[in-house]
Amino acid sequence: MADFIFFGFMRRHFVMLFTLCSATHAMSQTVHGADANSYKLYISEAAHNEKQVRDLVQSRQFEVAEAILNQSLQWPYQHASLPLLRLRAELYNIKHNIVDETATYHDILQLKPNDKEALRGRAIATLHMGAPHLALKFAKQHPEVFTQDELLNFHQASAGRSIKWGGVEEKAGVGQQRFQSTEKALMQNEVVRTLLLQGHEKNSPSSHYADFDRIVALRDRVRMQEAIALYQNLKDRQIKIPAYAVAAVADAYLYQHQPEQARELYLQALELNKQDRDYPNREWQLHLFNAYIDEFDFDAARELIDQLVKDVPPVLNKGLRGVEVDNELYEEARTNQAYARIHADQYEEGQAFLDKVLETAPFNMGARTAYADLLQLREQPRAAQRQYASVLVDDPTNSSAATGIAETAIALNDSQTAKHHLGTLTQHYPENREVQRVQQLYRLYQQPSLTVTSGWGHSPTGGGIRGTQNWQVDAILHSPLLNQQWRMFIHTFNAEADFSDVTGVRRRLGVGTDYRSPAWRISGEVNQDQTRLDNYGVSLNAAWLPDDHWGVDLEFESNSNNIPLQASATGIDMKSLRLGMNYIANESRSLGANVAYSWLTDSNRRLEAGANWQERWWSGPFYKLDTTVGVYASDNSLADAVYFNPRQDLSVEAQISNEWTLWRDYQRSFKNRLVLGAGNYWQKGFASDMACVIRYEHEWNLDPYRTISYGAAYERHPYDGVTNETTSVFLNLTWHL
Repeated sequence: MADFIFFGFMRRHFVMLFTLCSATHAMSQTVHGADANSYKLYISEAAHNEKQVRDLVQSRQFEVAEAILNQSLQWPYQHASLPLLRLRAELYNIKHNIVDETATYHDILQLKPNDKEALRGRAIATLHMGAPHLALKFAKQHPEVFTQDELLNFHQASAGRSIKWGGVEEKAGVGQQRFQSTEKALMQNEVVRTLLLQGHEKNSPSSHYADFDRIVALRDRVRMQEAIALYQNLKDRQIKIPAYAVAAVADAYLYQHQPEQARELYLQALELNKQDRDYPNREWQLHLFNAYIDEFDFDAARELIDQLVKDVPPVLNKGLRGVEVDNELYEEARTNQAYARIHADQYEEGQAFLDKVLETAPFNMGARTAYADLLQLREQPRAAQRQYASVLVDDPTNSSAATGIAETAIALNDSQTAKHHLGTLTQHYPENREVQRVQQLYRLYQQPSLTVTSGWGHSPTGGGIRGTQNWQVDAILHSPLLNQQWRMFIHTFNAEADFSDVTGVRRRLGVGTDYRSPAWRISGEVNQDQTRLDNYGVSLNAAWLPDDHWGVDLEFESNSNNIPLQASATGIDMKSLRLGMNYIANESRSLGANVAYSWLTDSNRRLEAGANWQERWWSGPFYKLDTTVGVYASDNSLADAVYFNPRQDLSVEAQISNEWTLWRDYQRSFKNRLVLGAGNYWQKGFASDMACVIRYEHEWNLDPYRTISYGAAYERHPYDGVTNETTSVFLNLTWHL
C-alpha cells in the first residue's frame, strides 16, 4: 500500500496529516509460508491478545494496549488480523488519534473491501480528520452503510469546507474572480439546505450548521444584508449561533456602517470563543478595533490595540530553524496602533508610531500605505501620492494604494488620473467601501456646485464701512466639469449698506471660466453692474502651486467688489491688483502674506499689506484649538474722501478658535466653533484703541462637498476715533448639485 505523508505547520505545532490513497495492489488473502497448524496457533494467539488488549483498554492503560497491538500485528496483515485491527481502530478512536484511526480502517478494507464497519469508520474518521470532501467521496461510494442523516452531514461538512476555501481565495485573489469559489460554495450550500428541508431536517444540527456556513459565505461574497437577515431569522427561532457565525454577522454590520451593532457582536463572539483553543481570536479583535474607530470610541480602540501589540508575539515558531517567521498579525497590530492616533486627529503621535514600524519593517505594505494616508490628512497630497505609487510598484494589486492615488488626484484637480484609477478599481472591487467612497468623491467633484456667503449686520452708531445696517450675498454657480479641467461659472454679488446720508448699493452679475490643474488655478470673469448697465468689469486670478507647501497667487479686478459701499453710492469705482504668497507646513501650521494696490476713480490710491500666522495647538477627535495672529496696514493718498479712508492705519489682532465636534457619522459631522479675538487698531490722527470680535458658529458637513455653516458675531472696532459696535449673523453654503 502506498501512503502519502504531508507534514504541515500551523500555530507553532507540527501536524501530521495522512491523506489516504488507493492501494497499488490487493493484498493476498492467503497466509503464505504458514501451514495449517501455525495458522491455527496464530488465531489462538490473536484471540488471547484481543482479550488482553480489551482488558487494558477497559482499565484505560492505552499505551500498554497499543504496544501489545503493535507487537501482535506484523506486516503483511492477514485475515486473522482483522479482530486486532478493529480493536486498534477502536483504541485510536478512544485516544482521538484520528489520522491513525483512518489509516487502520484503510488497512482493514485492504483485507475485506466490503467491511461495513470499516467503510463507515473510514468515512467518519476522515471527516473528523478535516477532509470532508474525501469523506463525502467515500460515503458516496457506499451509501448503503450510512443513514440519510449521516449522508446529509457529509454533504453539509463538504459545503462548509468549500465556503472556508472560498474565503481564503477571496482574501488572496484579485478582481471579481476571487469570488468564484465562494459563489460555487453558496450554490453547494443551497443544495444541501434544500436536501435538509426535503428530509424535514430543518431543525437538525446539520441544517443549523448549513445556515451558519451560509452566513459566512454571504459575508465573504459581500451580500451583507442577506447575511444579517439570515442571522435575524435564526435568532428569532432561538437557535444558538456559534462564535464564527456571530463574528461574520458583525463584519456585515460594520460594512453596513452600523458600528454599534458590530461592536456588540464582536464582543459576543469573543465571549463565546473563550473555551476555544485559539482564544482570543486575534482577527476578531482587530475587527473590533475597527468597530471602535467607526463609532469614534477612540479610547477603547487605543486600549484594545495597545494591549494586542503587547500580547501578540512578533515572531512565530521562535527558535525553530527553518520555520521561524515574522508574525504578520503583529505588524498589522502595530500599524493599527498608528491608525488609532491618526483617526483621532492626533497626527504627530500617529506619525511617531509609523516611523518606529517602518524603521524595523521598511517594506511593511500596511505601514507604508498608512504613512501615505497620514500625508494626505496632513494636507500634503503630492507626497501622499508618491508614497502610494511606491507601494504599487512593490505590490501592483494593492487596492488601498490605488484608491489613495485616485483620492489625492481629486484633491490635486487631476481628474484624468482619478478617472483612470477609479475605472480599474470599480471594475475589480466595486464592493470595496473605500473604492465606493472615493468614487462618490469623484462624482461630486464632477458635478455642478453652488457656493454662497451671506451676512446681515447692524450697528447703532453707523460708523465705519458698513453703515447702520448692511447685508451681502455673494454666490457662484459652477458648471459640471468640462474636458477634465474646465468649468464655466455665473457669479452674482449683491450688497447694500445704509449710511446717515446715503444708501450704498452694489449689484453685479458676471460670467467666467475656471481652469484647474495640479499646479495652476486660473479663472477669468466678465461682469456688469445691474444698476448701471454701462459699467463693466473684468477680473483675473491665477494661483501657482508648485508643491505641497508653497503657493503664489495674483489677482486683478478692473471693478472691484471690495470697494467701500459709501464710495460706490457716489459713483466711484475701484481697480485693484493683489499679490499673495502662502506657506503650508501641514494641517497645523500656515503662514501667509499679501500686498495690494488699488486705484479709485476719485484719484485715491490705496496701498495695503498684511500677514498672518495660523497654528493648531491642540488636535483631538472632539476638540481643536487654533490661534491666528494677523497684521494689516494701509496707506491712502486722498485725505478727505466721502467714505472711511484713513490716511494710514495699522491693525494687530490675535484670535483663538475653539472647535468642538458634537456629532460625527463617517463623513458627516456637526461642529460648534467659538472664536475670540482681540487686538489694537491705530489710525493716523487718532489714538490707538482696542478692537475685539466674538463669533459663534454651527457647521454641518453632510459629506465632503456639501457644507452649511451659520452663526452670529459681535465686533468692536474704532473708526475715526469713535468706537463702533456691530452685531451680525451669517449663512454660508457649499453645495454640489
